[in-house]
Amino acid sequence: MLSMNELIQQLQDIKEASSEVTKVPGAKTIYLGAGWFSDQQIDTLIASYKALNNNPTISYVHVPLLNQFGGQAFDENGDFEPDFKWAVATYNADITAIRNSDVTLGVITAGNEDSGTAFELGYANALGRPSVAFYDGDWVANPINLMPAIGPSSYVRSTDELATFDFMSIASRIYDGKII
Repeated sequence: MLSMNELIQQLQDIKEASSEVTKVPGAKTIYLGAGWFSDQQIDTLIASYKALNNNPTISYVHVPLLNQFGGQAFDENGDFEPDFKWAVATYNADITAIRNSDVTLGVITAGNEDSGTAFELGYANALGRPSVAFYDGDWVANPINLMPAIGPSSYVRSTDELATFDFMSIASRIYDGKII
């Protein structure tokens, strides 16, 4: 598993490498909700971030991990132990970022869903903001909870699709997999 510093560096490198991508006028800002608490979640976060940064309909991708209060990122295997002040400040920063973004994208990893991502999708929905889910993994073997299945405006199933998805005109798409 990558260390938190290695993950943050990889994300920063992806952002720098994508600076040459030509964006369409009016490109959207994205809040990227995704877990980073397992190898599978980390791999999907990295691939998603890369795809989004290369998508011409996206001008900016907000990643909560890169915007933790005080620059302190929680890592289950690290030395940092978050306190209540950190938690409140980080929560408020995430809520503000969702409000300030045009679209919320939630990465839902089959069999390894992140409850924070489900909350972020639900909050965007409550605000009346468009949201898109990236359902990654085997959803036949691991059915998805009905809330993140029904809530998003649309969804994608691969990073290739994420890289070309039109965030300027989000077409409604109803989840068609197994639901629990």
